[in-house]
Amino acid sequence: MIERRKIAWVLLALGALLSVVASLEEVFSTVYKGFGADLTVTWTLWATESDPQDGPAGQSALFAAGWPVVVSAIVMAVAVAFGVRERTAFVGRPLAMGGAGLLAGVVLLYVVQVWELRSLIYAQPQSGSSRDELRYHGGFYLLVVAAVVGLVGAALAQRRSPGPVAQDDDEEKGVVVHQLDGDDDTPPFGLAIPHDDEQRETP
Repeated sequence: MIERRKIAWVLLALGALLSVVASLEEVFSTVYKGFGADLTVTWTLWATESDPQDGPAGQSALFAAGWPVVVSAIVMAVAVAFGVRERTAFVGRPLAMGGAGLLAGVVLLYVVQVWELRSLIYAQPQSGSSRDELRYHGGFYLLVVAAVVGLVGAALAQRRSPGPVAQDDDEEKGVVVHQLDGDDDTPPFGLAIPHDDEQRETP
């Protein structure tokens, strides 16, 4: 049976890897219609690209989240490096929660901003028979999966492995009970007390 702690570190490593891969993929794109040829603006975590190329130039990545995602992935990777060793696991646990929490916060903020942009696009009046739209790409789903996997791994990493059960001192030492014969007249401490008959016979 695989230990829960090992599963936690595997999930953390997987979350960090997925987040880095997502940062290299296209996240979403906005398609603006009614300009003759459709204008498609593709967004990554670092920059934007326009198609056709003669579209709006010099656009900044409004939703740039590349560096926060990469930093959180690095923190999660460092947490795994510390957590796989029992001696340094106490350092890996808070790092795991910090990295996974940072990634989840960045992804949540990113998703909210994308949804707000989608609402603005679909709230605009329709131009002709077509309307502007927002399309999600693989990087968007990878980000969400990476955040969920990282949080699950960090939560499992907080559970410490149970230590060995301490035995009772009486069980370890073993209590030995000596039973004295009922006919033995020797009282405690080994001092013999003569009976009354013996005392009479003594001159």
